[in-house]
Order: sequence, then C-alpha cells, then structure tokens
Amino acid sequence: MGVRGPVYSGRVTSSQDPSTAPAPRLRPADLPFAGRPFERGAVEREREDLVARAVQDPDTRVLVLRGAHAPTNGDRLLLVPVSDVPPSTGDPARPDVYLGRLSDGTSVFLRTFPSDTLLPGHDGAQWDGLRTLATALDPEHTALLVTAQAVALWHRDHPRCPRCGTLTDVIRSGWARVCPQDESLHFPRTDPAIIVAIVDDHPDPREQRILLGRSALWQGNRFSTFAGFVEPGESAEQAVVREVREEAGITVDTVEYQGSQPWPFPRSLMLGFRAVAHTAHAVPDGEEILDVRWFTREELMSQAAAGEITLPGPVSIAHALIVSWLGHDLPESGW
Repeated sequence: MGVRGPVYSGRVTSSQDPSTAPAPRLRPADLPFAGRPFERGAVEREREDLVARAVQDPDTRVLVLRGAHAPTNGDRLLLVPVSDVPPSTGDPARPDVYLGRLSDGTSVFLRTFPSDTLLPGHDGAQWDGLRTLATALDPEHTALLVTAQAVALWHRDHPRCPRCGTLTDVIRSGWARVCPQDESLHFPRTDPAIIVAIVDDHPDPREQRILLGRSALWQGNRFSTFAGFVEPGESAEQAVVREVREEAGITVDTVEYQGSQPWPFPRSLMLGFRAVAHTAHAVPDGEEILDVRWFTREELMSQAAAGEITLPGPVSIAHALIVSWLGHDLPESGW
C-alpha cells in the first residue's frame, strides 16, 4: 500500500483533466458537519463549573434538545434565555452541559428533555433533527448542534461506570464523568471510521470508474461509498485496505486522505479517503454489502438522473467524495 504525496486544497472542476489532477482535499465547506467552529472553553471548564456560572448570567442562552430535535428560527437555532426554559429533569443521563461561546460572544449551554416533553413558550417553534438541519443552518450553528447531539447521546448511553456499574457524577461542565466508587474518569467517546471512494486510474478520463456498493441496511436501489470502523491496532489507511477487501473483494494499492467529518449518529468521526483499485473484479460480501457496481462518470450521472440509482445526499461525506471524483454536482437526492 502506498500513500501519495501532498495534494492541493479545492475541488476538481469540469475544466480540469481528472486523469492528471491530483485527488483534491475536501474543504470544510464541502462537509456540512465540519463548518465554522465555535469556542468550547476547554481550558476554562477544567477550572470551574461553567454551567453554574452560565445559569446565573442573564445573557446566557440555552440550546434545548427534545429527544434528538432542536428548535429553529430560519437558518439559526432558537437559543433562549435560561429563564424561559423549564428546569432540568434531574435525570443523571440528561445533565446540563456547557457548550461554549459563539463568535458574537454568546455563551450557550445544553439542556435536554425526553422527546414527548411539552415545552411552554416553544409551541410555535419548528423542531427538526440534525440530518434535516445540517444543510439548512448557519455553519456555526450546525457545529453547535453537532456537538450538542454527540455529547447528549454520550450522557444518555453512559451514565454508569463501565468498571463497576456505579452511577457516575457529572464534572467539568458536562464534559466528563467520574465514578464515586473507584474514582475512574470517563470522557465522551468518538469512534474513528473510514469512508472511501474506490476508483480506477484508466488513462482516458471517459473510461475512469468509481466503485459503489449497496448496503443490506438500505431499501431501494441506494448506492454509496464503502465505510467501516477502524479496529484496535490499525491505522486508518490499513482499515481502508481491509474494509475494501472484506466488503467488495477489491485490493487497493494507493490510499489518499481527503478530509474528515464528525458524524454524531451516535459518535463517529468519518475519515474520508480515495483509493485506487489494484484489482477490478468486485464481489460483494453478501452480508453487509449486497451489490457492487463500477460506474463511469457518464453512467453515474445518467443512471442517477433517471432514478435508476439513488446516491447519498449532501449531508454526508460520501456525497462529497463522489462529487470530488465526478468533477461536478450530483442530481438532487432525497437520501
């Protein structure tokens, strides 16, 4: 397995020859969840309870999550004064969490409620989930919601010590938990996963192809790039080679890193790659992947436009990887 040298930032355009242009790195603007960051106060929250301070500040705003849904106002989250939000439920799996400061200086913390909770004053709000909001919100607000959902799901799923089962205490402004029994510290979990566009390197751009697969989990004729979790002891590049071999029966001999995207469903970091196929005969594993197909650029566009295949929508890094190889935008997709 080889790794090519530096690649430029930007996207292949129709004026570039895809056979000679280096694989472009994906820009944050190409990835909905990787937009403009905000100040998380990571150093401050080690020193004091920023939630307690934020609750006393009338200028603090609260991001409310009802289940996995957040209220919005146009292209921004509806962030409300703490005085307008019901008290915390007291559920140890739903603690308040200090999220950080936005670029205008506004401090924001998170308060979560069950999905069936009625929230006075929010009756007219539009409530949506992250998959819907990812491409509709201001990038800074998208980053805020991604962070909120990821940390909220961690608290929901990990309220107890994995060593002894004792209910843990929330510390560090909601960014850690400590076991009162054995004093072990626990932090929000992020699982690295690779996602890869497999291509061939035919000298004629018109004959170059991309390999896509159809997962056993998907209904209809949906095709996408290949993905899988990085296993203990593996590098990300090694995981690419292994996953491609296991799922599609293909050997790749060139792997290029393209960019990353947080994927809080519930707690992954997607590491995007492009890999060149060393062998062309693809065979699905029959368990995770039911079908694999090679597509030229013309075949991909014509079949997608005709509705014969459905490709990933713009919320996913898979979409960006395909567009980067294709050289122009894909047809609209409801996926």
